[in-house]
Amino acid sequence: MREVKTVLLLFFASLSVPIASAQQSAVLTIDQALARARTRAPQILAAEGRIAEARGRLTGASVLLQENPTIETAVGPRFSKNGDTVDYDVTLSQPIELGGRRAARIAGARAGMERETASSRDVLRRLLRDVSVAFARGLAARERLRLAEASSKIAAELFQGMERRYQAGDVPILDVNLARNSAARTRAEIRSAQAAYASAIGDLRILLGMTHDESLDITGDLRDRRPFDLTGLMAKAGDRPDLLALIAERSEAQADVRLGQGFRWPTVAPAFSFKRDQGDSVIQGGLSFTLPIFNRGQELQAVGQARSRRLERELDATKRAVSVEIQTAFDVYKLQVAAVEELERDALPSLEENETLSRRSFEEGEIGLAELLLIRREGFDMRTIYTERLLEAAIAGIELESRAGVLQ
Repeated sequence: MREVKTVLLLFFASLSVPIASAQQSAVLTIDQALARARTRAPQILAAEGRIAEARGRLTGASVLLQENPTIETAVGPRFSKNGDTVDYDVTLSQPIELGGRRAARIAGARAGMERETASSRDVLRRLLRDVSVAFARGLAARERLRLAEASSKIAAELFQGMERRYQAGDVPILDVNLARNSAARTRAEIRSAQAAYASAIGDLRILLGMTHDESLDITGDLRDRRPFDLTGLMAKAGDRPDLLALIAERSEAQADVRLGQGFRWPTVAPAFSFKRDQGDSVIQGGLSFTLPIFNRGQELQAVGQARSRRLERELDATKRAVSVEIQTAFDVYKLQVAAVEELERDALPSLEENETLSRRSFEEGEIGLAELLLIRREGFDMRTIYTERLLEAAIAGIELESRAGVLQ
C-alpha cells in the first residue's frame, strides 16, 4: 500500500511539471513565428514577385510615347534626256496618341500595382492565420503529450507495484490486468500526442519555408487570452486587403474604359522629310493621322464597363459578408471562452479534490483499483477536454483577428 501511495503522489505532482524536450532545438514564440513568416515564407516571396511584375507594367505605361519614331527611305536613279541622276527621299515620323490614352494606361497600371500589393497583403493575412492555427495546435499537442507522459509514468509504476503485490499474493490477477491495460493505453496516448505535435510542427516548417532538417520547437500558453472590441474590429475591417484589392481592380477596369474612350481620337504622326528631286534638295513637313471610324475602342469600353459593374457588386457583397464574418467570429469567440471559463470555474478545482479523496479511499481499502483507475481516467479526460477547449478558443480568437484584418 505504501508503494501505491508513493506512486500516486508522484503522478499528481508530475501533472504540474513541464516535460523537457529530449532534443535541443530552436524554440519560437508565436511572435517570432509570425515575424519569420512575414519575411521568409514562400507565399510572401511569390507575392512580392507579382508586385515587381506589376511595377514593370507601370514602367512601360509611363513611357512618354508608346510607339517608336519611324524612318522611311527611298533611293533610285532618274533617267532623263538631260542626264541621269540619283534621287532619294528620307522621312522621319513620330506617332502621338491623343485622347488621354497615356494617362489612362498609367492609371490602369498603377491600379494593377495597387491590386497586387493588396493581394500580397491578403496572402500575408491568410498565411499568418495558418501559422497561428498551426502554432496553437502544436501547443495543444504539446500539452496533451505532457499529460500523457505524466499519466504513463504513474501507470507504469503502478503496474510494476501490482505485479510485485500479485507475486506476494496480496492482489488478484484482475488488478494486474487492469494496471497493465491502463499502462498500455497511456503509452498509446503518448504516440498519438507525438503524432499530433509532429504534424503541427511539420505544417509550421512548410508555412515558414523551413526544411525538415532544421530543428524547431515552440513555446507559449494557450491560456493567454485578450479581450476584443467589436466596434474597433468593425472599423478595422474597412482596410482588409481583399477589399482593397477589389477596389484597385475596379479602378483598373475604369482606367480601361477611359483608355477605350481615348481611341475615339485619332493618332497623329508629325513627319519631317528631306529629298533630292532632279538634283534639287527639298525639305518638307507633313502630318498623318488615323481615322477612328471602325475601331473606336469598343471592346475596351464594353469589357471595362462590364468588369467595373461586376466588381462593384462583388465589392458590396464582400463588404456585407465581412461584416457578418466578424460578428459571427466575435460571437463564436465569446462562446468558446465561456466554455473554457466554465471548466476553469467548476470542473478543474473538483478534479484535484476527487483525486485526493480517491487516493485516500484506495489507501484505506474503501475502493478497489478499478474505481481508482476510473477516477484517474476521469481526471485525465477532463484535463484533455480542457486543453481542447483552450485550443478551440485560441483558434476562434485567431479567426476573429484574421476576419477583421488585424493579422497583417
